[in-house]
Amino acid sequence: MTGAAATDTRVALSLGVSIVLYKTPVAAISRLLGQLIEQGARRIYLVDNSPPQFDAFAGWRPPEQVIVIRTRRNLGYGRANNLAIGDSVRRHDYHLVCNPDVELGPGTLPGLYELLESQPDIGLCGPRVVGTDGQLHYLCKRLPTVFDLAIRRFAPETWFAQRRAWYEMRDQSYDAPMEPIFVSGCFMFFRSSVLSRLDGFDERYFLYLEDLDLSRRAATAARNYYAPHVQIVHGHARGAHKSLRLLRYFGVSLIRYFNKWGWLERRPFLAGRPRP
Repeated sequence: MTGAAATDTRVALSLGVSIVLYKTPVAAISRLLGQLIEQGARRIYLVDNSPPQFDAFAGWRPPEQVIVIRTRRNLGYGRANNLAIGDSVRRHDYHLVCNPDVELGPGTLPGLYELLESQPDIGLCGPRVVGTDGQLHYLCKRLPTVFDLAIRRFAPETWFAQRRAWYEMRDQSYDAPMEPIFVSGCFMFFRSSVLSRLDGFDERYFLYLEDLDLSRRAATAARNYYAPHVQIVHGHARGAHKSLRLLRYFGVSLIRYFNKWGWLERRPFLAGRPRP
């Protein structure tokens, strides 16, 4: 892919995109869909986890690039994405896992596509992420301990500031590329050969930490990479802080994650391997 193609939003990319919806009307993501199509996504999988009585697509005709998958029940985030990933990685060179509350910056998809085309040792890439207020989100992370995850869920945000900063890699410049172990699940740009080898998300996580688990596995198969030259806007909502049900999902996922990787793992991350 040439440098000119990175600025030509009409170029079709060998890229599939999965977006999981839950009680989200398609009108709420119309802008995102338009941006994905404009920037060259070849196939967009909308996986709707809503119950049958909720019709997210009433009166809507999907563009030719969009495939709608109705699960009729909440399968969980990773399992729903895997429905799309299984098909996408056979058809496309790259696959993007994208949250519905995202807005692309200029040239986001071509920029990441060109980066991975030029650096074949990168398996997973994430962009610079800002909020709707323009403030930087520190989404590159080191491997967490139980303590790190606990303080993020239960302690006031002003507590343990130094520890939080270490976990969020604030000692590194977010204006420069880096290789984080943990790439946020809001926007994960994968090389399909790597994602296929990893067999997608571990479906034992219903919600939360499935992105950490997949990022960690990706980092053992290829390079994880943070690309600050492209940007997205993310309307981040901390659901586990607002719902006891979501908090329970988080707790279950936390136990499953540390049961898999080890509760006291302190060695460099490449020394860690998941338990079956």
